[in-house]
Amino acid sequence: MLKKRLFIRGLAISLICGLMLVTSPPQAQSKDEVFKWQPSSWLPSGVSWDTIGYVSKKVEKMSNGRLQMTPSSPGAIVPVAEQLSAVGMGIMKATFIWPGYFPGELPVAFMHGDCFAAPQTIGELRYLYETYEDGRIMELLREEYAKHGVHLVGNMYWTLDNLMISKKPINGVDDINGMKFRTSELIALQLADLGAGTIWVPGDEIYTMLSTGAVDAITFSHAADMVDMGFHEVTKYWIKYPKAVGPAADALIVNLKEWNKLPDDLKAILETAVEAGTARNDYEAERKIAEAWEYVEGKGIEIIEWSEKDAKILAGKAREVVPEKYLEDPAFAEIFSIVDKWAVEMGYWEKK
Repeated sequence: MLKKRLFIRGLAISLICGLMLVTSPPQAQSKDEVFKWQPSSWLPSGVSWDTIGYVSKKVEKMSNGRLQMTPSSPGAIVPVAEQLSAVGMGIMKATFIWPGYFPGELPVAFMHGDCFAAPQTIGELRYLYETYEDGRIMELLREEYAKHGVHLVGNMYWTLDNLMISKKPINGVDDINGMKFRTSELIALQLADLGAGTIWVPGDEIYTMLSTGAVDAITFSHAADMVDMGFHEVTKYWIKYPKAVGPAADALIVNLKEWNKLPDDLKAILETAVEAGTARNDYEAERKIAEAWEYVEGKGIEIIEWSEKDAKILAGKAREVVPEKYLEDPAFAEIFSIVDKWAVEMGYWEKK
């Protein structure tokens, strides 16, 4: 079954890339401006980082070299948490960001990356953003990003399968009390409500935090990314169920003035490339995550699965702990109401 799904997703990538070839005929480079970007990310390695390279190569090929994207390492141009401002000011022309890094600047960013942890699959998350209520969530997101001088090209969805991994066993919600976590925004609030101490640091600092004992546990990404970052070397216990978050979305954002300079065919190429990136993320993650779990078990990592009761307690916290300061923002409040309606219809949240 896994091989069949991987084959189908691989075929989907081929079809999307074929469509790019059909719909984006080469144009004379000498007659057009050449755009050169150095997009970054929040991850220095792993599936999502590799996909940025994949997308960049596709864009350059389909544009006949008129749009050249050379990925830059996270923090090489500006710190990860400053990428929104950097793109808005034109310091970076474009980047792939995980929105959860800057809700202080942009309230809707608090939910953009994983949408309150409600959707369980990439398909659900994409439907909620782009189709449900006539795609109102994406409309609101683009309006809010534009206020910061950036255009949200689209979401590059990926399998987050955000795990809790630790140096000490966490066999259920009761064991969270008193633990020191490196984590981020919504998950941090869920864990804090259960008694954990929380801190946020960029991804490239996590290994040191774990190895020195500065934190007992982290939430970060899926098993394959955890292995790529070497976290299995400095932890002992990995919780396979429940996942703190299922799917997620990275956003391709472009400086608004730069976006408006692009000819329509380059805009279309970028939008289609994001689609291809989502397909690759899905395909590669399923394969690599399965391999990573097998690998860490062979390395002596103890795999933990919680009871359904404890899993539901953790999931329920996502709805309860959204800060009032975000709900006071009109765009955020409207998005929350849309998600609430959808999640109740899906049976993920109870009707109030």
